[in-house]
Formats: sequence, structure tokens, C-alpha cells
Amino acid sequence: MNTTSTRIAVLMFLILAVACPSLAAGPETVRRKIVQGDTIRGLILGANCISSMEDYSRVREAFAGLNPDLAHSALLKPGIEVPVPVLFKGKGCLSFREQRIVRVEFEGGADMEKVFVYLDGPVLPDVFTLRQTQPVRVVCDFDGVLPEAGLQRDVDAGGRMIRKVRVGHEDKPYRRARVVLDVDEAVAGRVEQEFFEQKSLFVLTVREAAKN
Repeated sequence: MNTTSTRIAVLMFLILAVACPSLAAGPETVRRKIVQGDTIRGLILGANCISSMEDYSRVREAFAGLNPDLAHSALLKPGIEVPVPVLFKGKGCLSFREQRIVRVEFEGGADMEKVFVYLDGPVLPDVFTLRQTQPVRVVCDFDGVLPEAGLQRDVDAGGRMIRKVRVGHEDKPYRRARVVLDVDEAVAGRVEQEFFEQKSLFVLTVREAAKN
């Protein structure tokens, strides 16, 4: 590109940045003062018209970028203000109705192990690791979700990496289901997550750590 075209390109970007501040300043945001019972999922759905889990995943990623210290809803302290990204507006939004975990299954493999969480609607959890505990725990918090009555709460996986899977829930300060994986840190490596929207199925995969 020659000097003239470079100057034109820079000038065009500056014009667009003035006309569209989001290009220069990141996503549009609204500030929300946290009250008792707020959840990250509720904040996102309240500020955006989410019509798919792909939409939700994009906004959740933007929320994490704006609030790197808020990995899950339990860290939302009443009285603080947080920026919430606004990426989607319109109609056909998902509701924040209460949903259920209906089944949890474990599947072993040679170099990976999986946990399948079946729900009755589309919900993506906040996933984080508690390394200060023994055994190390991978935690999946499903805000606005409860376990189905009669759901098996303890799965004795007996895998090399995933030893046990437990399901619990809390009603206060907000309703939340929690799926906890007890993992063997010595052999467990990368943790991957997938959501299959048509099946309302969340899959957590723990891969074997690379051998030196």
C-alpha cells in the first residue's frame, strides 16, 4: 500500500471511529449496581436480547473481558457497580425461566474423560477450578437452575482423571445448581467445554496431562 492510500485508510478509520464509538472503545455497556440475588446470567439476559447460546457465549466472553475478577456469580457483591456488555438488541429473546438438570452421566476413555449434563433448556454454566482443595475440583455453576427431583446427586465415576461427580444446589442468595468434578491433578490436564443447543446438553471434557 502506498503512502496516499495509507493516509486515506487511516482517515477512514478515524471517521468511522467518530461515527461508531464502539470501534474505538469496545462494546456498548450499561452499568448495573449489584443487589442481593443478582447473577451474571441475569445481568446478561437483562441487558441483551439473547436468541441462542452462541449469542450468550459471545456476551459472556465480553463480560469476562470487562470484569476479569468476576469468574462466577458468587463474586458479585451487593453495592458494587459492574459494566455489562450490550451486543444484541431486538426480539425473540430467551427468557430467564427456571430450568432443570435432568441427567448427569460419566464416560471414560483412554486419554480423556467426559461428563454429560442434560438440561431441559439452554443454559451455559460458569466453569472454574478450585486448586486450593484436595482433591482439586472443577466447578460448573448453572445460575437459575435446579436439579430435577430424583436426580442422582453422586456419580462414582472411578476414572483416572475424574474420580467423582457431585450435584448440589442453593436457593439463596439466588437459585443455582452446582456440578462438581473431583479430579486427580497429577494426571488431569486441559479442561474443555461444549454446549449442544438442540439437545440442551453441556459436555465437560478432561484430557490427560501431557507426559514429559
